[in-house]
Formats: sequence, C-alpha cells, structure tokens
Amino acid sequence: IPFLLLTILTAQCQSQQTDERSVSLRHICRLPSVLTESSGIAIEGTNRIWSHEDSGNSNEIYCFDTTGTLLRTLTISNVHNIDWEDMAVDNEETWYLNDAGNNNNDRQNLAIYKIPSPETISGNSVNAQIISFTFEDQTSFPPPASNRNFDIEAIVWHNDSLFLFTKDRSTPFTGITKMYVLPDTPGTYTARLADTYHAGNTEETGRITSADINHHTGELILLTKTGLLSFTNYPGNRFFDGEMVRYNFTSMPGQNESIGFVSTTKLYMTEEGTGSTEGYLYELNLPVPQAIGNLQNKEKLLSLYPNPATNQIKIVSLLNHSAFVQIKDLGGMILKQQLFSGELTLDISQLKAGVYFVSVMNETTQVSKKILKL
Repeated sequence: IPFLLLTILTAQCQSQQTDERSVSLRHICRLPSVLTESSGIAIEGTNRIWSHEDSGNSNEIYCFDTTGTLLRTLTISNVHNIDWEDMAVDNEETWYLNDAGNNNNDRQNLAIYKIPSPETISGNSVNAQIISFTFEDQTSFPPPASNRNFDIEAIVWHNDSLFLFTKDRSTPFTGITKMYVLPDTPGTYTARLADTYHAGNTEETGRITSADINHHTGELILLTKTGLLSFTNYPGNRFFDGEMVRYNFTSMPGQNESIGFVSTTKLYMTEEGTGSTEGYLYELNLPVPQAIGNLQNKEKLLSLYPNPATNQIKIVSLLNHSAFVQIKDLGGMILKQQLFSGELTLDISQLKAGVYFVSVMNETTQVSKKILKL
C-alpha cells in the first residue's frame, strides 16, 4: 500500500537545541475594581492602559494608569459583551475588540467590533462597526469533544488582516492552536484556516489566552499560562514558519488573560482576579529579538523525497521529542494530522494531484515544506 513514512533520526544526526529562555514578572499595581475579570489589553503610551472584562460583563472598556487609578470608561453602545476576549490595534490606531470567546465551541454569533482609538473619542460612548464570521471548518455546534478547538481568545492585526488564534479545548488535549484570517473591514465572512501550531503538550503550556504584535519589529507574542511564544523573522504572514523562542515565567501569575507591547522589549500583562479581589498588572522585559537561525538553516531540519511524489513520500526530520505531522492544502486546510514519535505510516494515495504543505512540529519548532503530488 502506498504510504507516507516519517522517521526521526536521533542516533545518526545531531538534534536541534531547544531555544527556551526565562523571563521574570514584576508587579506594577492592582487593577481597578471594575476590572475583576480583565481579559484584553491595549496600551496608549506607557501610562494609559485600556482593558475590558469577559463574558456576561458590561459592554465597556476602561482606561487606567500604572497606579491602578481608573481614568476613563467608554461604552460600546450598539453591541453586547457576550464573551469579549482580547483586543488588537492596527498601524493607524483603529481598535478591534474580539467577541469570539467560545468556551463550549457552540457559538454561531461570533464577531469582532471595530472602533476608532478611544483617545480620539471625545464622548463616553461610541458605535462599533461589526465584523461577523463563521469558521470554514466547523459544521457542528458543538463539535465532538475531540475537535473542540474554536475558542478565540487571541487576535492581532497585521498587513490589513485580522489573525485569530484558538485556545484548544479538545479532549484529549492536542496543544494545537489554529490560526484563522479575516478581512479588517465590516461585513460577514468565513474565517479562513491559514495555519496551525503545536503550542504545548499540556493545557498550561499549550492554551493560548492572548496575543499581540509589535508593528515596528514584527515580533508576534502568544500568551500561555506558563510563558510566551515569540515568533520573528517569518515570511509574509506565515508567523509559524519564522523563528520561535519560548519564554518561561520564573514565577507563576494567576489566571493571566491579556498581553500587550509597551515598547520594543517591554510588555504589560493582566490577570483575572479571584472572588472580589482584583488581579495584577505585570511588567515583562524581553531581550531584543534574536533569531535562532535563518530560514535557510531551519529548512535543513526537514527533508522530503521523492519530490514530486506519485504515491509515497519519505520525510526525514531532525526535530527531537514527540511531534505532530500535518498535511495541509494551499488554503491551510488540514487534511491529515497525527502525533508521532519515531515512525508513522499514512496513506496519501487519495490526495488529488497538486501542491501541499507537509509540517512537522514539536513544542518549540515547526518546519514546513511544499510537496508536489503527481
């Protein structure tokens, strides 16, 4: 039977060194009492921080400073807070509020709300433009427990598009975050599945709760319970094909929910409170982004042959540890995926002739290459 053979070479080849670093958290202040359940953050300068709460709370965003003093409240008049999770800001200071929190994976009213920068609004309320969407790969609400990966708690804006990252709630846990793409203009759309990444093997390391991107350096940050995933030096909008560094917190925060750049290397992070006690605003300082190797060297970690292939292809990967393999079409649709360690056999004889991506990924690295199926 034609097959796809995957082999990890460990005895004969040198494994890639994992690029993991530590980062410390510094308490700045307690959040204002109106932000017991802070779940999104955007920063205007170093001392004007905007945030909002999540499901079931008011349709308001709040500005506070680094002493925890509430400075301003702005109501988004024409929408409700079903489950607001995360905010994004584009390079022209337009803001996007993500109402796609979806813990049960059963929502069919997902939306992102677009408003001008609150700093440009003179009154206490504003109407939002609405970007409504569904997922191209969701057909049941909720889907089976093994496929509950449609909760969006992290968004960024980049190159005139919105990028949405899922928080995996599947059972058994896969640790995969899916990245969807939407236009940044009001309307009703189908979110396109553009890529996936294996963020971690546990819920603490693999569930994505927030994201931000530095529009000056291009560094993308994804937040987890235990740290940050940093992506740099990526081609176009393919963040996961760039260089990744995992920053592990030296001390554990509470339920951390949002992250945002203050400068090239400084970030603020907020957490939810417990009971009636507010969470903290934290400061994190990262080093200037450093690549762990250029893309050409990274490509050496994965070999595909024969390529073009007729009925079978052999993949040789130098990644260490247990890993996922995925086959995706050019639209990013996952056709096959499976956890593997050592050797795995997959039948690709049913694939139509065309170009596909083969991706191999572990907790720290993802490598993708194109194959031509004849």
